[in-house]
Amino acid sequence: MAKKNLLLGAVAAGLLLSGAAAPAFAAKGEGKHHKHHAAMIERLDADKNGKVSLDEFKTRISAAFQAFDADGNGAVTKDEIKARHETLKNARKAVRDAAEADKDKAREALRAAGPYHLPGAGKMFDRTDTDKSGTLSKAEVLSVAETIFARRDSNKDGVLDTADARPGKGHHGKGHKGKGGEDRAERMLKRLDTDKDGKLSPAEMLARATQTFERFDADKNGEVTKAEVDAKRDAFQDARKAYRAVKATEGEARDAARAALRDARMDRRGARLFERADADGNGTLTRAELETAAATMFKQRDRNGDGFITLDEIGKRHKK
Repeated sequence: MAKKNLLLGAVAAGLLLSGAAAPAFAAKGEGKHHKHHAAMIERLDADKNGKVSLDEFKTRISAAFQAFDADGNGAVTKDEIKARHETLKNARKAVRDAAEADKDKAREALRAAGPYHLPGAGKMFDRTDTDKSGTLSKAEVLSVAETIFARRDSNKDGVLDTADARPGKGHHGKGHKGKGGEDRAERMLKRLDTDKDGKLSPAEMLARATQTFERFDADKNGEVTKAEVDAKRDAFQDARKAYRAVKATEGEARDAARAALRDARMDRRGARLFERADADGNGTLTRAELETAAATMFKQRDRNGDGFITLDEIGKRHKK
């Protein structure tokens, strides 16, 4: 029971700030960025010398191209890309739906069914398709791969290694403690600071918790279930599809679709945390548990103990 309460408390914290773009999560992402970079190096480093050459990188991309080119005709179509993405979606769902004892096997199946990503095969499809044939050739994909390699080779030594994972840098090259992080923290405070006094009170934090809980509690029974969280995830997919259909246009329809997508994306963040925490697959989150988590989160961030969270505290947790 204690373990379950701890897990649900973590979910509650995530749901509480699921729409706030919390810098606390961004700061933690810095460590993940370095970890993921090291994992990428290990995965692509065929000769195991601790670095990835352009040839090794292109070899991996060539293998991915072959996986996407289902009919082996030397060209990847949008339908083939869609099929690979559908394979990924189904494999991820299998992991989510698997019993706890079977999750490792499902994760292994997810990895074995890859690769799922191909440079230039997403939103950049039309740009990658330089000959405008409606398909991607291996040469077109490898050209994009070379551009990606050059961008990731931050010290320009011709290889990718741990030196290219620059300390304090996020995916967009801005430090989390720099201007980007400050802007996110300021936007977050403005959203939560309902009385506009420049600081966040426990009551305002609780109000945000209640508002978020009610967004997820679709049947208004005082509990948030996995099914309700899954519905929010599906709503995000629908909102993203609706926005893609009108994003090239101008006017109220696009603005409305963008706003709907923004709201749905907020809910998806909370959904991910719920899924991660609900280990037994049948947990529920009550309003009382959410309020407890909100109070705990407030104390963690109120580093000077004055009963308020200010701009310099909003994205940080006090370490006891």
